[in-house]
Amino acid sequence: MQWLINFFISHRNLTVFLILSFTCIWMLLSTQVQQQHIIRYLTISIFYPVQVFINQTTKIKNIFHENQKLKEEVANLSAQLAIAKEYEAENQRLVEMLEISKNFPFTLVPARVVVREPSIISRSAVINAGKNRGILPYMPVITTRGVSGRVVFVTNNLALVQLLIDPANRTSIMLKRTREIGILETENSSVFFIMFRAHADVALKDTVITSGMGGIYPKGLLVGVVSGIEENKDPLFKKAFVQTFENFDKLEEVFVVKLSSQWCSFKNELDSITRVK
Repeated sequence: MQWLINFFISHRNLTVFLILSFTCIWMLLSTQVQQQHIIRYLTISIFYPVQVFINQTTKIKNIFHENQKLKEEVANLSAQLAIAKEYEAENQRLVEMLEISKNFPFTLVPARVVVREPSIISRSAVINAGKNRGILPYMPVITTRGVSGRVVFVTNNLALVQLLIDPANRTSIMLKRTREIGILETENSSVFFIMFRAHADVALKDTVITSGMGGIYPKGLLVGVVSGIEENKDPLFKKAFVQTFENFDKLEEVFVVKLSSQWCSFKNELDSITRVK
């Protein structure tokens, strides 16, 4: 039945022509009275229902196409709305980055994270800034929230960043309140801790900043906050757990601090002393 309806819809002109041809032949072979009856019969039983059927079918077909068109428009509008919301969120992040760049004492190079490597062995990210923008190995990488990591490898257009969540990345830090110095460590890329001497003045919610030692990070960059303290397990040391300010699962835009490693300067000085001797 469906194929017959589709045939009538697709070949409306041919269908009408065949019906009219048959009717004309029938009319020519009939008497005048029979012709009148035939006309009434055809009008009531065939022509009118067929016309109604064709009109309704055409209307349904048009409604179907309009519905498909509306669905496509809704999908396009939904996609545009999602993109607009993403641009709005990105714009907010860029505004925050602009604010920090105004008040920061060092030159900052904005970059975008293009690849993240959440492997067990290494925790790193690739950013879209390299030698073409003056990026060198061991330059610090930060965001508006705090320290993210350091550059370890550079190409012309890209740079590999070793993130703080890499167990091999240990950072010299300081407690902002008491100036106690320690090393920020992690063994599983999720729990950060610092080993302090047992008598060190450490309290919950103490702010953790970079100490300026180690030759990589300048002093005073935000790292995190003390979230827990483990004592009495070792008579000489206690462990302070740190909640980092940076959310490494949502790393998108970063700054590279154009600050050459202090070790490079020290190396040049040692070389000069050697040459003098």
